[in-house]
Amino acid sequence: MPPPLILPLSRCTNPALAGGKAVGLARLLSCGFAVPPGICITTEAYCHSLKGLGLDAEKDWELAMGLPEAERNALLLDRQSRIRALNISDLAAQCLTALRTLSASPETLPTTRWAVRSSATNEDAGHSSFAGLYRTQLGIPTDLLDTAITDLWASLWDERVLQYTTERDPSRSAPSMAVIIQPMLDPIAAGVAYSVHPITGRSFQIVVNAVPGLAAPLVEGQATPDQYVVQIGADRQPVWIRRRTIAHKSSRLAVTEEGLRHKPIPESDRERPSLSDEQLFELARTAKEVERAFGFPVDLEWAIDSGTLWILQARPITGIRPSAEFTNDDCEWSRTNLKETMPDLPSPLGLSFMERFMEEHIVAPYRRLGCRVPTGLSSTRVLYGRPYLNVTLFYMLQAQLRSDPSLLSEHMGGEPIAAPPPEEPLGWPAFLRAGLLMVMEMRRAVVHGPTWFAEMKRMAEQCGPQHIGRLSLHESLARLENLSAWIRTHELTFGIAGGVAQCLQVLNRLLPRWLGPDWRALSNAALQGQGTVISAQQILRLADLVHIARHEAAASTFFTANPWNASGFRETLKGTAFLRAFDAYLEDYGHRGVGESDIMSPRLADNPEAVLAVLRTQLGAASSEPDDILARQARVRAEALHEIKRRMGWRKHRWWIYLWWHRRLCRFFALREANRHHLMYFSSAIRRLLLHAGDLLASQGILDDRDDVFFMTLQETIELAEGKKHDWRSVIRARRLERAHNARVHPPDTIRDWETARVGLAASDDHDRSDLLSGVPISAGIATGPVRVLRSPNDWASVQAGEILAVPVIDPGMAPLFGIAGGVIAEMGGTLSHGAIIAREYGIPTVANVRGALSLLKDGHIVRLDAGAGTVQLTQPTHRSSTA
Repeated sequence: MPPPLILPLSRCTNPALAGGKAVGLARLLSCGFAVPPGICITTEAYCHSLKGLGLDAEKDWELAMGLPEAERNALLLDRQSRIRALNISDLAAQCLTALRTLSASPETLPTTRWAVRSSATNEDAGHSSFAGLYRTQLGIPTDLLDTAITDLWASLWDERVLQYTTERDPSRSAPSMAVIIQPMLDPIAAGVAYSVHPITGRSFQIVVNAVPGLAAPLVEGQATPDQYVVQIGADRQPVWIRRRTIAHKSSRLAVTEEGLRHKPIPESDRERPSLSDEQLFELARTAKEVERAFGFPVDLEWAIDSGTLWILQARPITGIRPSAEFTNDDCEWSRTNLKETMPDLPSPLGLSFMERFMEEHIVAPYRRLGCRVPTGLSSTRVLYGRPYLNVTLFYMLQAQLRSDPSLLSEHMGGEPIAAPPPEEPLGWPAFLRAGLLMVMEMRRAVVHGPTWFAEMKRMAEQCGPQHIGRLSLHESLARLENLSAWIRTHELTFGIAGGVAQCLQVLNRLLPRWLGPDWRALSNAALQGQGTVISAQQILRLADLVHIARHEAAASTFFTANPWNASGFRETLKGTAFLRAFDAYLEDYGHRGVGESDIMSPRLADNPEAVLAVLRTQLGAASSEPDDILARQARVRAEALHEIKRRMGWRKHRWWIYLWWHRRLCRFFALREANRHHLMYFSSAIRRLLLHAGDLLASQGILDDRDDVFFMTLQETIELAEGKKHDWRSVIRARRLERAHNARVHPPDTIRDWETARVGLAASDDHDRSDLLSGVPISAGIATGPVRVLRSPNDWASVQAGEILAVPVIDPGMAPLFGIAGGVIAEMGGTLSHGAIIAREYGIPTVANVRGALSLLKDGHIVRLDAGAGTVQLTQPTHRSSTA
């Protein structure tokens, strides 16, 4: 039986008979994808017609491949003209008969417009696609189908086709041409979609080009499309639009009764996207589904009409190697955690210290556990002078260790990751090894922590002003290196953070089932008033100072003076019990400060007047006595523990399990804050050494000012110590100018497309303008009162008792304010932040990670802060306050 001349698309399974494109469409149909109905004129019809002309395709093709260019072109043009002159009216009539069987309305066939597409035997193959080389005829009327068919046959004999074939496989025989005929669609949008990034090969990104109307202007390079990059999650589902570039559009190509016509687009619609987000996500899902069905990355031509996404073609993407490896540009980044402990614009030296710390003391320990850190990924990155954490990397590391990485945003703060990366957990032997090493890290922190903390304080005291005043520049930098070398071998942050995270992971799994929906509020309340968190103890020390000032006449007179001036306080308060207690407080906490992880940041001891201003506010308010604070904390803790035990009921083992993990969590929380407290002794000592070195360098004319030393990097300080000659003054002046520029830029706290953010195209945060804001509960309690927005320590003096502080982050250096504030609302932050631990220990109602808080809340707004529920209700802008 001879091969058929015409086949319905659904039966086109033989590439030699139907060509690559028709076989691809048949495969799409068999998988359930929407493909416009149609027929295929097979290669048998093409070969039969050529034989009628007396042409031998194989012989002519081989001859053309060996001829000089001029003779080859003459031969090809002759074959094209002879093929176009063919009379195929009988074949065209058979096509109409076949099309009638597919049409729901056969009577409309005479007025139907058709799409006539090539389907060559070498087209859309895995090794080469021949994209754009063969002809496609759109909007063809029924009476011209025969002409369109012969035109496509003739397009096979084109110089570009011959050259493309020869370059890829000179031994290949002559291709044959099948032709696809389908009714024209009149789409609202059309274009192409790539199931992997066509340039980088990233398998987790889909690229879409779209235009309104038909896609012919796009395919022919006559229109600039809207361009989208859609991020795909581990489940192969689209999760967010990574990049969206919308083109200006003046017209669209449409199907009319007269054929294809360009129709003008109304002025108001010319900047609108061609696709809605819903349509874009449907297209992205379909692209991945086709890829999965075909078994290789695909390039789709598609069109969307009033209700259907149609696939017009699916061919392999050739010339790239798909890759699931992430680069820094593919990762999501957040300022969370770093923003809590560093100023908005850290110094270059502070950033340099931070980068070294993260690599040596956070990422390197993960590697020692056996975790895979993809080549080229860094833990931190800087944009406009602001440091960002690589959220994607830490998600990967948590997933490898079989932890729940979805808790990252809760523990660290910031927005949840939008596109979770696919990551295989460690195999069980490797996981057990990692667990053993992690237990050793935790044990090391518990055993050595107190001794090493004391040694850190002792070493820092040896760098006091009385000990370093006579040091030379070389001696100062050498002592700085000695401190750094000691901390490299005695750093405990990774083990302590692991202990905290381990406890929280366990409690997050157990308590929702054991306690119910308010488990978090109960757990936070049970953590109050342990008395072991050193950072929170300073609040009690401040309350002691208020108590002394209230009962000592000289101190009371000093604080109640009006007008009040804190300068000269030492002379005024000389010999008082208050001054002695205040100096003791500065001895223990003066090395702390706002943005204290940056060594450029001033410490409390550098500006004691700011602390005195807070104490004066507390004196003027009905602040609690230290014993009352302790009693309140103990009562809240006891009530929470009693309620937790009651809910455990007869399941006594649950209570003992909880108690064990609760006590372990308290121990590691205390260690975490003690570690930071003593690291800040080190930081303060390094700051003093650097300022001393800055004085020496400025006296030698190497720097303009002592603070210039903070505008160098760690590597540059080494080069300076080695005597390397350089125009450091010019370098630092340039960096100061760059810092001033960066101060005028406001990059987002979360970056999901680094390139867009880098060029300044990141869109402004689209905050929900509802009166009800939500975030992560940090410390239980309910407070109602006026808002006080704090953006820097300069705003401290304006804080009044009972006000609810709205802050970018819960900076540990803000602890002195907790004694007078009614509550805290933080725009970023998580349950593991240092400030959160202090707020929870003190028991002040606190909610963190409240997106858009600083743009929505203004001084004087009355809010109801429900820290147990994690909500902030905006009521009215008046100035009454109460606390519950």
